[in-house]
Amino acid sequence: MHFPGALASLLSLATLTSVALGDLRITADNHSFGGVNFPQLQFLEPSYREEVIRAIVKTNARVIRLFIRGDEHHADPEPEVGEFDRALLNQFDDTLAAIHRISEGKIKVIIAPHDAHALRGSNNVPCDGYCKRLNGAFLDFYSQEEYRTYYKTRLEVFFRHYASKNFGGRPWSELSEVISGIDIQNEPWSGIWPIPAGEAWLCDIATHLKDGLGLGENNIAVITGGISGPQTVDGIQNFPDSVWDCPAVDVIGIHGYFAQGEEETAGTPWTKLFLPGNTLTGRATDKKLILVEEWSYMNTDSGLNYKKQAIFDQGNALNYRGIPWIYSHLTFTDEGTTSKVSIMRESNFAIGALSDVLTRASSARSNFNWSKYLPAPSEGLTNLTTLPLNPYIPEQSSCTFGCEGHLCDAADGCRPNLLCKNSICQPLSESQPGKVGDACNSKKPCLEHLKCASGSCQLCNERATIQPWDRRKDNTYSSHNPFRRDPIAANSIAGQCHPDTANAFLTPPRSLCYLPSAHSPRGNPCTNAKNCDADQYCDWGLCKRCTEGCLGMKCRNNNKCKTGFCNTHGRCDYAGKAKAVMGPGGQGRATTKNRKGAGYNLNAPKGEGRGPNKVRDEAMRVNIPKEEVVATGAAAATA
Repeated sequence: MHFPGALASLLSLATLTSVALGDLRITADNHSFGGVNFPQLQFLEPSYREEVIRAIVKTNARVIRLFIRGDEHHADPEPEVGEFDRALLNQFDDTLAAIHRISEGKIKVIIAPHDAHALRGSNNVPCDGYCKRLNGAFLDFYSQEEYRTYYKTRLEVFFRHYASKNFGGRPWSELSEVISGIDIQNEPWSGIWPIPAGEAWLCDIATHLKDGLGLGENNIAVITGGISGPQTVDGIQNFPDSVWDCPAVDVIGIHGYFAQGEEETAGTPWTKLFLPGNTLTGRATDKKLILVEEWSYMNTDSGLNYKKQAIFDQGNALNYRGIPWIYSHLTFTDEGTTSKVSIMRESNFAIGALSDVLTRASSARSNFNWSKYLPAPSEGLTNLTTLPLNPYIPEQSSCTFGCEGHLCDAADGCRPNLLCKNSICQPLSESQPGKVGDACNSKKPCLEHLKCASGSCQLCNERATIQPWDRRKDNTYSSHNPFRRDPIAANSIAGQCHPDTANAFLTPPRSLCYLPSAHSPRGNPCTNAKNCDADQYCDWGLCKRCTEGCLGMKCRNNNKCKTGFCNTHGRCDYAGKAKAVMGPGGQGRATTKNRKGAGYNLNAPKGEGRGPNKVRDEAMRVNIPKEEVVATGAAAATA
């Protein structure tokens, strides 16, 4: 296992580099970044607003996402459709100027010019002028030309007609020094997937922003804003084909809310979603940028003691995958039991963990180049080659390191009975060769973190944790009775491990299994690519780093991919993931077992419709979720 705590700092960076060569690390020389959502920032009193902005600057956030919408105490700048309140726009403009001045240009903003929750008065967002006019039929906002024209007028007033009183009368569409990007809307079709009607609205509004209002020529990004609400690990809610096919969309904004579970950390789903080179990240390469616009701590039965751990786990996972992110969201009041983080609290509260991962994000590497919309900071990129350990895991936690679902960066980064695969500690599958109990010899090696003894693969001895001696005066040290105070639990991140070398005081000496070559790790045994990491392939029984036909590379057929299959977007995907059928009607496409398509009834009477053309005796309808009271930390409680 890795040396946790202070002992890790004693190892040289060169030593750690050799261990991580086979990992899915980001090595590109592009900066990632972190930021915060703050929906009510513009409504604060000017003096207090500046104090809050100064506190945000100290966290090393690079972006603040702002919302143009009302709340229970403030009206929307468009109180009635087609009518605008200039005073509220001035208030928002003052906020832009304060951010730019106090941060000295280091922080930019992303603006959500409208919130889909306002169309139905949900998620603590008041029903606005559009909502009152739609009278409950909120989907008409996307499908009817009348409302599309009204919304374009709203965008024109905000980004073209309003003359900034703080930036020399220029329109907001030209303020690239302070505005990084504009959302099409916050969570269009929020909570509804698949999109029932009006999907063309997305590209039409994106094109209006980029070309019609001039965002494109001023290097301000057009962002999708989290289409259909929270993303699932295996879904495509935030990135339907209409987004990929729209040239006016610059950034895919992803919203996701994941809770810590018994067999995974809160960051594990992000690690799975953004596997470098998979369908999502591979398809985005050289085409779109990816930004996690909303994520937060989700309360569980474990309680608030795990809030800091969950925040660090998620930010750490996104930093490791090189995906920029924005936490949702900050507050200036007491955060209570909510997922919000109070910016004005001391560092021993949740803001301390958030500031920690924000600082790490500012030097994290990314495969995506954001320099067009957010200049790189003066600080350099990190050369750290290991995954930072979470310093916020509570002492009462059942596991602090290397458990199932925990993130890992090397073969010995998990407990001996688990396998570090695709940066996650996972149970061994039945098909995995070289596991505990399998026969082994020179031609049948064990997994790299196991040892071959007496002809079978066996677990290595875990390194013991060094315990502190009790230095109280009333105790005398004895080798047979070493009094110790407050014993440190095994695998604690606050502890230190005994060294790998045999120690005369330890009986028996501990075996060290994982000793990779300095330049070429041996690789785990395999029978196919499913047994290897996503960036490896199976070569004569061993997992090897892939150099051609690899994850994320272009392909024409499955034979061209060493790491898996050629997906529907012409990219090599990971063999361990099922081939996803994307797009409208995808589930109705033919399968290898049934070439006539899913849903085809081979036993249906002659003349009766089959497959997609089957005659149904029930009315087809759109299932629109009802608005209900949401428990604290539930997925619907987004910014």
